[in-house]
Amino acid sequence: MPEHIVDSDVAHEAGDPVQKRSVAGALALFWCAFVAMYTLRAALLDVDYQFESFVRRSIVAIVGIALSWLMYRVLDRATLSSLRKKILLTATMSLPAGIIFATASVLVFYVFAPIPGASCDTEFPCFRRQIMVAISDLLISWTFVFIAWGMLCLSLASAQATRVADRRASAHRDAARLAEIRALRYQINPHFLFNVLNSLMALVSRGDLREAEALIAQIGRFMRYSLGADPLADAVLGDEIDMQMSYLELERRRFLHRLTVKLEVTEAAAVALIPSLLLQPLVENAIKHGLGRSTDAVTIRIQAIDLPDGRLQIVIEDDALPAPHGQASSGLGIGLRNVAARLALHFGATATCAAGPIAARGFRVALSLPLVRR
Repeated sequence: MPEHIVDSDVAHEAGDPVQKRSVAGALALFWCAFVAMYTLRAALLDVDYQFESFVRRSIVAIVGIALSWLMYRVLDRATLSSLRKKILLTATMSLPAGIIFATASVLVFYVFAPIPGASCDTEFPCFRRQIMVAISDLLISWTFVFIAWGMLCLSLASAQATRVADRRASAHRDAARLAEIRALRYQINPHFLFNVLNSLMALVSRGDLREAEALIAQIGRFMRYSLGADPLADAVLGDEIDMQMSYLELERRRFLHRLTVKLEVTEAAAVALIPSLLLQPLVENAIKHGLGRSTDAVTIRIQAIDLPDGRLQIVIEDDALPAPHGQASSGLGIGLRNVAARLALHFGATATCAAGPIAARGFRVALSLPLVRR
């Protein structure tokens, strides 16, 4: 996952290796095709001195490669804002490029290294005639070829800019997603700490110092696991449930054994991966809003099973009497929203969180998510 975003000016100054490779590939393909097609044409027409023509054609192609690369570098370095100006610059450069290429072709084939039967006297009238032939036969067509090449360069640059923008947008989305996951995850520890401190205060107020000392030691072990867990990493469900059982053992000390826990976990579910500390707010809600608002014994059931369709179902429910009308705590909704938001960020629409009362008494939260193994 991206840790930073490269500054656009630095990226432009350094050049994109991917774009340069694309341009180099297009250059090689175009000019190899030029040499190949003209060589094939000469072979089909049974033109004399085909090898000599091939050598000279290759030299001319090198000139074309240099002109094409120069056009690309100018367009790449241009800081023009509008596409219209870039197209105008392309057309402006194509005319002199066409003139240079046509002149180089004539000079190579007819002046500097003429093939037999195609030589020209270096007298001015003959040279002028050859230049005029080059202008009439080559200039217009090759000017349009270089315009097409410039358009290809602009297209490659536009495609690269789109890829960079997409990567930057993706990096920003990932960074925002990670920040949100961290924020949701770090909401858990203060909420838990508040609850266990209440448990400790209850023991101290009763004068049960031995139980308070045992609770402090257990809190230390629990917090070491909680604070040491990576908020962005997945955790094995079996380990998460073991941690919740330790937490419930802490709460059992506070509520004088009014708490009963029933656990049902299949082997396949125990090794599944879930976001770390995903269950903590749900178990805390069962304690705070179920057991904490009741004077009766309460049973909390934790179930984790693998389903035939390849999904994982986690259920946490209690059989506590509901709170009197108008006394429900808003903390219940905060915990559920936290869990639902983490599921959505982690699994998208493939995970659900359903919660609601059970008949006359009790509350049930059911999570359905993809079964992921290590």
